[in-house]
Amino acid sequence: MLFLISVIKLYFRKFLTLLKIIKGCIDYPFKVNKYKLPQILSIEESIDKVLNDKLSVARFGDSEYLYLTGKSDGLQKSNKNLRDGLIRALTNKNPRLLVSLVDYENLEDKTLMAKLSAMMFHSKTISGYLSFLNPTYVYGNSNMTRFYMGSKDKSQVSRLFDKWKKVWDKKHVVIVEGKNTRFGYGNDLLDNALSISRVICPSKAAFDYYSDIFDFVKNLDKSKLLLFALGASATVAASDLTDEGYQVIDIGNLDVEYEWYKMGATKVTAIKNKQVSEVAGGTNVQEVDDQYYLSQIIHRIGV
Repeated sequence: MLFLISVIKLYFRKFLTLLKIIKGCIDYPFKVNKYKLPQILSIEESIDKVLNDKLSVARFGDSEYLYLTGKSDGLQKSNKNLRDGLIRALTNKNPRLLVSLVDYENLEDKTLMAKLSAMMFHSKTISGYLSFLNPTYVYGNSNMTRFYMGSKDKSQVSRLFDKWKKVWDKKHVVIVEGKNTRFGYGNDLLDNALSISRVICPSKAAFDYYSDIFDFVKNLDKSKLLLFALGASATVAASDLTDEGYQVIDIGNLDVEYEWYKMGATKVTAIKNKQVSEVAGGTNVQEVDDQYYLSQIIHRIGV
């Protein structure tokens, strides 16, 4: 009986999701015509700009748009401090920071599911953050770290990953990440970095510890490249720490995308020892006792 109830609940949630997608697709053309986004660079142009100009990156995606409009997802509850921090990042005029948005108006290269999801989120959230955008600013493309799974044309993926590797080539890297993120662990994505250190934070509700995270990281050597894989906290931190003189990249899901690319995955897939929130059960990750990985951890906050 309990199994039957769980199955019914599952299909009911899928039905509700389908209704949201249908509504979003119906609303999408009206929202695109009514709310025009500023200029957004292509994925490759965005990576090139980061690489050539040594810029920080604050990326806004589906979750950040939800938080800006007072809504939440399963990883972080929205609150005034988070919303204020996101607005601060979205309106930051520091020339060393590339504020980046999802290019919802150019979806030709997206797979069908990625396209439908993008249309739904654009329709749902655009009216809540458009007023904070600068119509003359050229924004980066938030999908600069998510260009494998959702793209139909994967012929350029290898070259884009190689460009990212040049960003941290021969640099001392500090990764600020969720407890089960393990960015770059078990693959060669960061092999050309001079060193890797890690600051481990909660996998969920990391922004609840934002002050502690900021206070610790702002005392690190400014010559280090900071990679944040910490949801919306990364977006805010990229802005705030760039103002403190650091190069900070909100690196998001690049490592997960790299893992999928290396295994030739055609759909979102669980990854051993790493959290993948898009996959059912993907947040249930085992502990790692690899001494080399553990030796990279220099601090823990909230875990």
